[in-house]
Amino acid sequence: MNNQVIFHAGALDKKDGKFIQMGNKCKDCGKTTFPAVELCQFCSSGNLEKIPLSTVGTLFSFSVTRVPVGHYKPPIIGGYVDLPEGTRVFGQIKAKIEDVKTGMKVKVETGVVWTEKDGTEVLGYYYIPCEEKSGGAKK
Repeated sequence: MNNQVIFHAGALDKKDGKFIQMGNKCKDCGKTTFPAVELCQFCSSGNLEKIPLSTVGTLFSFSVTRVPVGHYKPPIIGGYVDLPEGTRVFGQIKAKIEDVKTGMKVKVETGVVWTEKDGTEVLGYYYIPCEEKSGGAKK
C-alpha cells in the first residue's frame, strides 16, 4: 500500500472511514474558520472546537488558470465556496469550464489530488457541481 499524507495538516480528519473537511468554531463569538487555527481570526479567542464542515456550499467566485501550476495540469478552476457556517473556502473545482457558474451549488469530495514520485499519495479536497435539481450545473 502507498504512503498517504494530507496536503495541509488539520484540513481533513477521518470519520467513519472517510475523510471530511474540518474547521474550528469559536465558542465565544460563534464564527467558523477554515482551515482550523489556534486563535479565532475574528475575536482572537483560543476557545475553539474542531467541527466537520458542511459538504455542500455555493460557488461565490472562480477563475481559470490555463498554465501548469505545481502538480496541477491546466485548465485549473479555482474558486471560493461559501458554506452554510459562514465560512468561505478556496478550493479546486473539478468540472468542465462551461458548466461552472457563480451561485451554483457544489459539494466537497476528498481523495488523492496528486501522487509524488516516490509513490506517496497526497490527499486533499476539491469541489464538484451538485445535481441540477440542487442548484448545480446544467447537464
